[in-house]
Amino acid sequence: MPSRLAATLALLFLPALAAAQAKPPFGEPLPPQPFEQSPFRPVAVPEWVRGTTGVGYTLSGLDTAGRTAAVKHGVTISEMGFVDPFYPYYDSALLKKRSPHVGLDRLPRDIAEYQKLGLRILGVYPPTLQGEVYEAHPDWRRIPTDTTTIPQVDMKKFGHGGMLCPLGPYGDFFIDVLAEILEKHPAVDAFSFDGLHHGGVCYCEHCRKNYKADTGKPIPPKPDLNDPAFRRYQHWADRRLEALVAKAQARLKAIKPDVALVTWTTNAGRYGHFLSLPRNMSARMNLLFDAPDQEFWADESNRGNTVVPAFANAYAWAVTNHRVAFSEPYLMSHGNPYGKDSFPPHEIERRMMLSLTHGAGPSIAVAQPKRLRAAVDHGLDEVLRRKPWLTHKSPEPWAALLMSDNTRTFYGREAGRVEERYLAGVFGTFRATLEEHLPTTVINDWNLTADELKKYAVLILPNAASLDDKQVKVIDEYVRGGGGVVASVDTSLFDEYGDPRAKFALGELLGVEYLGLPTAAGGKADLDVNFAKGIGPDYWEKRKNVFDLTLGVSWLNAGKLSEYVGTEPVTFKGPAVRVKPAAGTQILGTLRVKGDPKAEPFPAVVSRTHGQGRVVYLPAGIDAGYYLYAYPYQRCLVANAIRWAANGVKPPVTVTAPMCVQSTVMRQTKDGTRRLIVHLFNDVNTTGGKAYPVDDVPLREEVLPVHDIRVTFRPGFKLGPIRLQPDNTELKATETPDGVSVVVPRLDVHAMVVVELADN
Repeated sequence: MPSRLAATLALLFLPALAAAQAKPPFGEPLPPQPFEQSPFRPVAVPEWVRGTTGVGYTLSGLDTAGRTAAVKHGVTISEMGFVDPFYPYYDSALLKKRSPHVGLDRLPRDIAEYQKLGLRILGVYPPTLQGEVYEAHPDWRRIPTDTTTIPQVDMKKFGHGGMLCPLGPYGDFFIDVLAEILEKHPAVDAFSFDGLHHGGVCYCEHCRKNYKADTGKPIPPKPDLNDPAFRRYQHWADRRLEALVAKAQARLKAIKPDVALVTWTTNAGRYGHFLSLPRNMSARMNLLFDAPDQEFWADESNRGNTVVPAFANAYAWAVTNHRVAFSEPYLMSHGNPYGKDSFPPHEIERRMMLSLTHGAGPSIAVAQPKRLRAAVDHGLDEVLRRKPWLTHKSPEPWAALLMSDNTRTFYGREAGRVEERYLAGVFGTFRATLEEHLPTTVINDWNLTADELKKYAVLILPNAASLDDKQVKVIDEYVRGGGGVVASVDTSLFDEYGDPRAKFALGELLGVEYLGLPTAAGGKADLDVNFAKGIGPDYWEKRKNVFDLTLGVSWLNAGKLSEYVGTEPVTFKGPAVRVKPAAGTQILGTLRVKGDPKAEPFPAVVSRTHGQGRVVYLPAGIDAGYYLYAYPYQRCLVANAIRWAANGVKPPVTVTAPMCVQSTVMRQTKDGTRRLIVHLFNDVNTTGGKAYPVDDVPLREEVLPVHDIRVTFRPGFKLGPIRLQPDNTELKATETPDGVSVVVPRLDVHAMVVVELADN
């Protein structure tokens, strides 16, 4: 950042955030982001939220019998509308119109009934859609294009108006309404918003004025993330929205300390939201929600029949710093057209159990067609049976997998290309660790700190292109101190704004010098002297090619990898960069452009030691290949690299099971006890993989049980009795050279191996 701009921002930017986060209810600050002049502090989550399961939507539309039944099946919180896009439902001093359809007596009746049933109240207010405000305050309207012309709407025809800009005066009005609701109705426990976001860009008079005041520059003329100026605006808008939510939390918790934001998120794992570029909100804004809820779609447009739904739930939990997140499986057979046609009831349990396996509490819309109601009740019952082991948990650390929101946004840049440019490396790595049963925790940009990384044996950086200088320094020191790193392709070649560097910032650690992209003929190409000034959209496309990958004899080419590959050339299709290894860097495999025996080979896999730690770097995007154009050898290669980089530190738990079994390892600290909980989820789809791949959707109708799964706890734990939950079956423990081992005789959909830990 230019020094003049930094100085200007230090004086001017975000006083609201400073005031809002100067004291509780906020926690310790995170590493700073651009345009941030006051520390970003996650909200402190109330204890009742930490202990909540059974989020059930649509009870506001049910009668007393329906609500009573939902509570019986474990629902503990549900929504209640207080403001809709047309009217408030209470006697508001801020909103003057009154609904001709909903009397003012309805809310008191519903509140009384919720309280009688023991239901917590989740108050709903559409955050950027309110017709009365839209009509009365034209200058508060969002302007999505570079014009000063305020959008006009026929309010008689479209009484809801259009989107309001939360980054200006409307944001304060929005908070005033929330405060009024809470003061008039103190029984409200939480608030939910459908779409609390800035829409990517706004050219209203307030945004123009504020951006000019804060930066000295106009908002760039179009929302194009290939434009360095717009990438800076994106950071600015994200900080403004974060400041609004922090201010709302401070105001509301001053009225009622344990009130919460349990709300929909637009950047926490749903595949469609990964494609929202420019992003609508920063991923870290989820830390200002007490519990974000993800719309969990598993249709064809959201990569339903892939590893993406599992990752979506792991990421939803990750963006809360593994505190509390919810995930609502949408019960649709297809998304195009949207509908529940022929939806198998059994699939409801599958989706709910997948969510909780990866740390997100499953929420559910209770009101469903009659044929699905019993299955929804069954799913709720299964969650309720597992409730003792679902709260107050954290991942048991071993490997950390970075999902970088800044890399997705400022390096991925375009919705239609971000999957191939960046997400593929993350998805491919996640798939490999899941199938190899390597305990892996998804982490975020803000978790790249010394205190966070010291928990892990190995850090995985799949094409983590956009890293700032402080993150680079932390990673380097982590490895020098004994940690391991597995990185790929463009890791550290860009900064936090997505601006390209002339060389890898982690070049010394990776043990390579950046030489540019492979040429079609496979020969050396001169490094573009203008690379550090900017790159065009064709940068990523130029890396596409088909190569022969050849592995040498080394620790890497072991186990199944030696069976599947050996030392013969195999096909690799995916991204690659050319690098020159430094002294002490070992080349473990090479690439050569396929079909050209005269082409010069270049490194595909290299390794080295760095201080006390170990590093594996993949100039060939083997991780992305395992998602985009998969071969089994890619999984073996990635897994062998991770195990070697862990530098002899064994996983806390080893699961021996077919690759269709997904496993996660969590530690629960609750009521004075500490437990290890190993989730086992059977992902067998007996009809999967038979339809047209692009539009295939998981619609499971039956269970194919998996037998004799072995779970082994690493030596060093002091273990009590080991039980299979939720059926409370004691498992026979056997001492082995690798640790204490138990066998799960049969897994249908989901089970947990639970052991209480004695003091070590």
